[in-house]
Amino acid sequence: MIREISLDEPAVSTPKNPGVELRGVLLPLESTSLLLPNVTVVEVIGFREEDPVKNAPGWLRGLVTWNQRRIPVISFEYFVHQEAAHAGYRARIALCHNISGDPRLPYIGILCKSIPRLARVNDQTVAEVQFHELAPQMTLKHITYNGEDAWIPDIEKLADECAKILLPVV
Repeated sequence: MIREISLDEPAVSTPKNPGVELRGVLLPLESTSLLLPNVTVVEVIGFREEDPVKNAPGWLRGLVTWNQRRIPVISFEYFVHQEAAHAGYRARIALCHNISGDPRLPYIGILCKSIPRLARVNDQTVAEVQFHELAPQMTLKHITYNGEDAWIPDIEKLADECAKILLPVV
């Protein structure tokens, strides 16, 4: 059962506040998934070839045009496995808000291997994984969602890195 919560309550389950549930989106990658808040994802579009960016790092696949804007597309797989993902025939691009608020780069795209799915996030579905190595760049947490491996990305840091590379280009 989902219940309404007020802004005064913490957004995590506590003895006084059991059963808090948030809405999320699981973005499927080749070997793992990303978990994002539902409000972060603006739209999911079919894969299209990106325009390359000169001297871009391996994680920045290129730029696509969406709603008359140039959107950077990121292969998050690069941060987890040090190699960029290949776009298969079911690939999608999840367009996400740039939460840093930079109006020059309001969105970033994340390459997904297939259609993202909605996720019900609560203390029964999500567990933090104790990660004993140095966490990959651009990640906040390593988790499991219903037993599946997943990461919570640092969208703000990703957007900032994209802005450093792209703002003269976009």
